[in-house]
Amino acid sequence: MMQAIAVIAPNGKILGADEHFFQHFYHREVDRGLLEKFIQEAENGRTVSYAVIKQKNGQNDVYVQATALYNKEGNLQAVVATYQYEPFIDMRLTSSIASLASEFTFILSAEGEITYVSPTAQYVLKCTEEVCSHELFSFVHHEDIPLLMEKLHTIYATKEKETTIDCRWRTDEGHFIWIHMHAHSLLNEKNEIEHVIVVAKDITKWKCCEEALAKLKHFDSLTNIPNRFYFESYVQHMIQQKRPFALCYIDFDKIKWINDRFSYQAGDFFLQEAVRRIQQHLQQEDFFARIGGDEFAIVLHDVNKETIVTRLEHLLQSFVEPFRYKEHVIQSSLSVGVTFFPQDGMDLDTLLKQADQALCYAKERGKGYHFYHPQQNRKTMIEQELPIALLNNQFYLCYQPKVSLDNEAIMGVEALMRWTHPTLGAISPLEFIPIAEKNGFIFEITTWVLKEACRQVKQWQTHFPTLKLAVNLSPFLLNRKEFVMHVKNILQDTQFPPNYLILEITESGLMENIETGRHILTELKQIGIQVAIDDFGTGFSSLAYIRNLPVSLLKIDRSFIRDITDNSKDATIVDTIIHLAKSLDLQVLAEGVERDDQVSLLQKMDCDFAQGFYFSQSLEAEKLLQWLEQHNQSKEALH
Repeated sequence: MMQAIAVIAPNGKILGADEHFFQHFYHREVDRGLLEKFIQEAENGRTVSYAVIKQKNGQNDVYVQATALYNKEGNLQAVVATYQYEPFIDMRLTSSIASLASEFTFILSAEGEITYVSPTAQYVLKCTEEVCSHELFSFVHHEDIPLLMEKLHTIYATKEKETTIDCRWRTDEGHFIWIHMHAHSLLNEKNEIEHVIVVAKDITKWKCCEEALAKLKHFDSLTNIPNRFYFESYVQHMIQQKRPFALCYIDFDKIKWINDRFSYQAGDFFLQEAVRRIQQHLQQEDFFARIGGDEFAIVLHDVNKETIVTRLEHLLQSFVEPFRYKEHVIQSSLSVGVTFFPQDGMDLDTLLKQADQALCYAKERGKGYHFYHPQQNRKTMIEQELPIALLNNQFYLCYQPKVSLDNEAIMGVEALMRWTHPTLGAISPLEFIPIAEKNGFIFEITTWVLKEACRQVKQWQTHFPTLKLAVNLSPFLLNRKEFVMHVKNILQDTQFPPNYLILEITESGLMENIETGRHILTELKQIGIQVAIDDFGTGFSSLAYIRNLPVSLLKIDRSFIRDITDNSKDATIVDTIIHLAKSLDLQVLAEGVERDDQVSLLQKMDCDFAQGFYFSQSLEAEKLLQWLEQHNQSKEALH
């Protein structure tokens, strides 16, 4: 229900009003009789009065609630009038429903004194009317008072039209709640502040959700050690400080076998116990993090190679003793790849690739650990071969279906790029995409993917007319203004309908290019293209940013889905993200769905879509078409 507020002088002049008043309820001539009625009732002890302004020509009647404001001498200073198109609830009922209210209003005088506090304030803040009127700001948390006073001082000093602030207020029960306040100044004909109207809203639940997400996003929910986000932040800080370190990339052997042979619970138990064994060999300054499913990393500050060798030997020896899960005996070892900053690499991506290459080298040769060596690096070859690969048709596309959890209908497919090199073999996108982004070739790669995928899915739409296409968008393209024009040309050339195209960008990538990204994504939305946030939950995890962006879909990262049925923290995070997204009219897709119990829980959480191996792995075009046909046939057979 829309409301408007106006502050009216006793002579009928409007001292100030909000935007809704001028748009919907503005009258040049104030009903003098109505005003006199309000004043008379106030003098008789009635602080709040009601009236109805009858409208002609079939227009809606206007309902008015008036509250009188007096100065210290008891003289009428103004009347605060609230206008709306629906009848006001009788004040006798206020006490019955005010406890449900989350918004309240108070008004400050030209001197900054509180002259009016709405009845709902005492219910929101759990304090009496007298306390609210005379000691309202004493309830503000002491850490928030300076900022609140600064904001209010700025309004009075500069006559700033409006400002907002979030701060904590102590209720009479002793606990703090979060309040979002919007202050709006009202000026008189001399351009002097007459009043400041503050509308406040209880946002405690939102703040609690954001704080919980902020806390959980830094630590792995299974092992309680830092996660990838925290790890990357830590290493980036070390690099900025130019502090030498060794990066040890760890991978546990047989984890998939443990999950398949025993259970996922056994696999989780193994990871927890393996982490405890490693922690027994760590020094105080070491940084230990889980950066993937069974992938972990240790940052060592002591970069003496002989010392590291000794420590790794002891670490490997600790895994000779088998793990015991219930009546089962689990034997597993670990492999470690080591690289050094700054000798081997100057940035995190490079160091991770080098450590991963050293890890693979150790696993291939059955050796427990291996130090990175430049001659074993294939990065140089990839950099050289990347431009030629497109000309030589070495790239191809696979597609992974997305399914509606409501009715199991196929929502669309995601196009995934693949590269088979004649000598290097299959090269993961995790290897060549960062290189393409660095040398600028990502633009050509993305436009190729987009054109090929649009052409292919356009053919499929003959039999599957509602099939949507999702293509990954590199954050580096958010700085290329010409990209939008290229997308338009591709859509025109392939005759692909824009409203069936979804461009996915990672949360962290978008936040790093927020300003230019907002502009380009808005242009894409104007064409009709949908925008999705990929890997949500691994980056900033802030819906406050996303609600101001042209986004229609959130994809929850697979790291939260994997343990959703066994880990209450992950389930809470996913459920919170879904409900907050729904409140912003965003649809939600869960990535990495692999089991039936995950599907059932996501359905209960009202998640819209899912993709993952439970439905299908990524398939080449011919096999994907067969999957689409078989899925539809199976669905029809069930109905």
